[in-house]
Amino acid sequence: MSALERARGLWRTAVPPAIRDSVNARRASRREASWRRPRKLGELRRTTPFTTWGSSRGGPLDRVYVGWFIEEHAADMHGRVLEIAGDEYITRFGRGVTQADVLDVFDDNPKATIVADLARADAISDDTFDCLVVTQVLLLVQDIAAALRECHRILKPGGVLLATTPGITRLAPIESQTLGQWWHLTSMSARSLAEDAFGAGNVEVRAYGNVLAAAGFLYGLGEWDVSREELAVHDPAFEVIVGVRAVKSA
Repeated sequence: MSALERARGLWRTAVPPAIRDSVNARRASRREASWRRPRKLGELRRTTPFTTWGSSRGGPLDRVYVGWFIEEHAADMHGRVLEIAGDEYITRFGRGVTQADVLDVFDDNPKATIVADLARADAISDDTFDCLVVTQVLLLVQDIAAALRECHRILKPGGVLLATTPGITRLAPIESQTLGQWWHLTSMSARSLAEDAFGAGNVEVRAYGNVLAAAGFLYGLGEWDVSREELAVHDPAFEVIVGVRAVKSA
């Protein structure tokens, strides 16, 4: 018989029942009090994020979703394609692109082929592009409805807008100061705004995210911290990224 078994036997036989009941009641009370205390969160119990966007931890989590959305609709990227601020997604996914343009509101961007405000792109003629790639930009445009109308105007008939916008996110430290950060959309509001510009029946909306992705993104975690399988779980209550595919009627 082990020492533990002997101790348990003595507890049951040698200790008076009244004492056992009193001790057991105190133990139960302590267990309940411990259960009701806030759980230990380890390093997550903090008031500052690990990083701003997770770039030093494998890359931003929201950009995984952006890449998934653009890749899913890569076939729409053909002919003359316009991307905002850079050509990252045209380069990655634009296999059928014959001409790539980059639009920026700032004239010091060496990649910019067109300098204009997306909400007032008067320098661009009607029916110019086969596809527009507008990722993580609409939140920075105060007149978002005007921007979507301009997207519709400069697309050729049958052309496609591929846009992503954040749902659950933090304020961008630089962009919010220079351009303003006006909108964090839900799939419902994104659909409504896009349909106002492109018409009902011409808009598809898809949201990405779950509570782990949302919390991790706000904490500044990156791709090294969260697996692709975990990111792929969709919970409609936690929209980290909202993707919009809108087609201009032929």
